[in-house]
Amino acid sequence: MSHIPPASMPSASRRVEGSDQNHTVIPWEMSQCLNSDCLHSNPSDSSTCQRCGLSLLLGGRYRAIRSLGGGGFSYTFAAIDEHRLQTPCVIKQFLPPQGNASQLNKSITLFEQEALILKALGNHPQIPSLLAFLEQEGRLYLIQEFIEGQDLFQEAMQNGPFSEQQVQQLFTDLLPVLQFIHEQQVVHRDIKPGNIIRKGDGSLVLIDFGGSLQLDGECRAVTGTPGYAAPEQLQGHVKSASDLHSLAVTGIRLLTGYLTPQQLDPFEDPHQRHQVWHRLKVTVSPELTQIFDNLLHPDIHQRYPSAIEVWQALSPQGSRLGLSSNPSVLCPLPPVVMSNTTLTTALSSDVGANFTDLQELLTRQNYAAADEETWNLLLKITHLAAAGALTLQAMRQFPTQDLQTLDLLWTELSGGHFGFSVQKQIYQRLGGGRNLDYAVWQTFGKQVGWFAEGEWQHYADLKFAQNAPIGHLPACFVDPMNRQGFDRGVCGWWRLGFVSLIQRLESITNTGSDDADFEG
Repeated sequence: MSHIPPASMPSASRRVEGSDQNHTVIPWEMSQCLNSDCLHSNPSDSSTCQRCGLSLLLGGRYRAIRSLGGGGFSYTFAAIDEHRLQTPCVIKQFLPPQGNASQLNKSITLFEQEALILKALGNHPQIPSLLAFLEQEGRLYLIQEFIEGQDLFQEAMQNGPFSEQQVQQLFTDLLPVLQFIHEQQVVHRDIKPGNIIRKGDGSLVLIDFGGSLQLDGECRAVTGTPGYAAPEQLQGHVKSASDLHSLAVTGIRLLTGYLTPQQLDPFEDPHQRHQVWHRLKVTVSPELTQIFDNLLHPDIHQRYPSAIEVWQALSPQGSRLGLSSNPSVLCPLPPVVMSNTTLTTALSSDVGANFTDLQELLTRQNYAAADEETWNLLLKITHLAAAGALTLQAMRQFPTQDLQTLDLLWTELSGGHFGFSVQKQIYQRLGGGRNLDYAVWQTFGKQVGWFAEGEWQHYADLKFAQNAPIGHLPACFVDPMNRQGFDRGVCGWWRLGFVSLIQRLESITNTGSDDADFEG
């Protein structure tokens, strides 16, 4: 039974980061004053406010066109960047709180921390980018990417409760994002439908990092939205599992329709959520039931500690629901881990290769040796062991069964954490293709841990452990095509080898044909 009232408002075309409403884009016929005590609307060609005299151009380029309201210690404006052909953006202005110096300094620190966190998270396609952070006329401003779309709260209000498949898709899309930010030692602290925007292409973007916190930070302030925040979060303590709890609350609310404030909110008490949802008689698959039971538990020690573990628990669910395998829509779902006995019977080769040593190394999680063994197998299978180097042509014609076997071993024995197919789907989900788009390639590198601190990592600096980023391994095949005379880790060589091999994998797994083209 739906608890969402019928939609009474038309669907808006755009949602702006930091606002609580959806806004249809309007012509830029006015220039909004940035003075929160004035907010006068001026003609679009004005340089200063006609009422208070404040400059209307922030940093000489950003012009506010409408006020979106305030919340917490900030005020938000829809804006345009006059240096980038009137590109839409968002201005977030710091509003000093009324209180003592200590409170003021703490709020300034939090505002600056939001900018630092957005900068640290880089250009992830599902997180708004930081465009600028500056001070003007005694006020602090944060400039962010404009996100076009509609948040999930408004989507559910208009279309009704989500189906199980939609909730599973929500988890599939957001778990890699949470894994990414948690690996950067950041917790979001305010996961809810209103902070998740669906863009026109169907992808989801996580917004509003104003309450985010570095995991090593000292802040003990109570943050988050009541009705979504985890029990420990309401006591001033937060972990990665706190974000996962809020994601589960978001999923169950979207599934049941309990979204709007009500006199009796069944999910208001965070200590009862793991029991209440069963009383609502929601029918979902065993896998999703397990995830809700786990993540809604009030004891943080009884929950999955990381997004990858939730992802693994979700895996059987994806295949049962028959979700689209379009990599631009889905992140890769890890397969069910097979026993060594089952794996052994599945290992085969077109050229008589022996995979026993690799299987043993992966079983023991000796990933450094397994990566080196994978390189040796690549050379043996392509008959290039004497040369000690692969060629692009050899990778494009790599034997079908051998490539599938290598991928099977890595994927199954890492619980879906590593493997060629995992890397392929992440790369393609980000928009990667055969032709070079360096921004996409760099974003992919950041997500799998090959690009960090502004540079491509050398092979010796990679992380050969289970807690490495999803898709981090194997890395041997993205080593230079010729290891002599080149430093390991040169990004151009990495990409050539990587794209050649996953193009081959694409032709095998998607069409069963060796002639399939790799879209780019």
